[in-house]
Amino acid sequence: MHEKLAHTQDRWRKLKQDIIEAAPSLGIDQVGFTTADPFIELKARLQHSIDQGYASGFEEPDLDKRTRPELLLEDARSIIAIAVAYPSKLEESPKSKAGSYRGMFARTAWGLDYHLVLRDRLAKLEAFLRERVPDQELKVRSMVDTGELSDRAVAERAGIGFSGKNCSIISPQWGSWIYLGEMITNIPFPSDDPVTEDCGECTRCLDACPTSALVGPGQLNAKLCISFQTQSKDLLSHEMMTKMGNRLYGCDTCQIVCPKNKGMNWTHHPEMQPDPEKAKPLLVPMLQLSNREFKEQFGSLSAAWRGKKPIQRNAIVALGNFRDRSAVGELRSLLREDTRYDIRSTAAWALGQIGGLEAKQALLSALNREKEDAVVQAIEAALQQFDNHVEPIYVQEMESPLGMLTIASSATGLCSIEFGSVLDTSARLNAWAQRTYGRAALQRHPERLQEAIHQLEEYFRGERQSFDLALDFQGTAFQRDVWRALMDIPYGETRSYKQIAEAIGRPQAVRAVGGANNRNPIPIIAPCHRVIGADGRLVGYGGGMDKKVTLLKLEGMQANEERLLIAP
Repeated sequence: MHEKLAHTQDRWRKLKQDIIEAAPSLGIDQVGFTTADPFIELKARLQHSIDQGYASGFEEPDLDKRTRPELLLEDARSIIAIAVAYPSKLEESPKSKAGSYRGMFARTAWGLDYHLVLRDRLAKLEAFLRERVPDQELKVRSMVDTGELSDRAVAERAGIGFSGKNCSIISPQWGSWIYLGEMITNIPFPSDDPVTEDCGECTRCLDACPTSALVGPGQLNAKLCISFQTQSKDLLSHEMMTKMGNRLYGCDTCQIVCPKNKGMNWTHHPEMQPDPEKAKPLLVPMLQLSNREFKEQFGSLSAAWRGKKPIQRNAIVALGNFRDRSAVGELRSLLREDTRYDIRSTAAWALGQIGGLEAKQALLSALNREKEDAVVQAIEAALQQFDNHVEPIYVQEMESPLGMLTIASSATGLCSIEFGSVLDTSARLNAWAQRTYGRAALQRHPERLQEAIHQLEEYFRGERQSFDLALDFQGTAFQRDVWRALMDIPYGETRSYKQIAEAIGRPQAVRAVGGANNRNPIPIIAPCHRVIGADGRLVGYGGGMDKKVTLLKLEGMQANEERLLIAP
């Protein structure tokens, strides 16, 4: 009996090794094995998410099916998890420009629909197994994304990667740019150990989330997530639309900022290589697509599963965020003629964001004809935008050792410093000004910014260690406390997030301090470059680590792009 059992175990151990060795030839980048035991802890987390109202509604509603593999396959003994890596960068990324603005699909939707890709890989894996195991012995059930099981929970337990604070599975080898799938089987394969690596103290994803949908490490309120909202068919709130930017489907922010993804870009699967014109399409032409044209152009992408309407709605939102006056004619036509009330409502919002006499006339004309209450309310809200005060934001650029800088001031004082020329930063600065001041208009004004530029030039020449300028910090009371504390860090010295938290009397708010530091609108003047990790790591910097190193060296400190080496 023992000899027979040992022989059987050796058989499955050898087959497991055969699968691992064959995985690359099957188009699978990583494979892991786990038991088919229930996911007990997962069930509790899922129930908590539902109770808190965090679930998206796209998931399988039966929690037992989501956590008990034996309900999905009779005699289930183990699960094979697979990962297939996908690209994270466009080789030739088309640029937006005035009158030709572009949207952006999330990286998961760049190449061929990943559901098709993974089903193909799982079918090949099944064929590989059936060549080696008689049909009467083998039972399998495969699933991808829309299946009952949690792909991430399976992958984590099977050792594909660890669950990051951004809720993604992060493979030590591939990062989080991986598609996941699994196969339940009655074969009792030996299990792999979970990955022991984790995110450590890093909170970049939590700090960078545009809507604060990451309510805690590894905790997502899907209802706030931009990825969910871009797929929703409901009317979107003003706040959500302003934060969507030019996203047409999905959001990659929490993965882009993840240091575990640094240098991770996978181009070895031809079917997943993106067409730049599909990944970043022109916005106005998307509004004109028929159903047939939409399917022809975008039907091969995973983003097409929700149909044309949400993508077109998101394109309208993007045009409003770009304040693209060349799109007013197209938006006016949608507002007047489109049969979909939610498209008309979103077009009204976009016209209000864009502003100008032509947009106002389009709204007034539509108001006289519109019968749908939701659209009438959207038009009236958009018209109120025209009655609001327009705050002038004065801008001027200067050359520096960091490259071009754009300096901006409100009537109250200096309010922003952006890395890049006025042309490079105007869209981002304008969006920030609109969010911060309501209606705002950028105006070049060399004289008003002359003193700020003069003091910055002195600083870069090593002739000034502090600044004497009127400042207009726009943020929460907590954020303003943090930014003022930055200005108390002496020239040539550094502080940690913990030290700043203690300095403002909030010693437990270390992570919140990090978030405020990352949102500092006036770098250099409020020297967030002087903030480093408690262990000497440089942590992040909005302008890029190279600029942070340059500023630290200018002040007499030695550093590389990872850590402070020697303080003066």
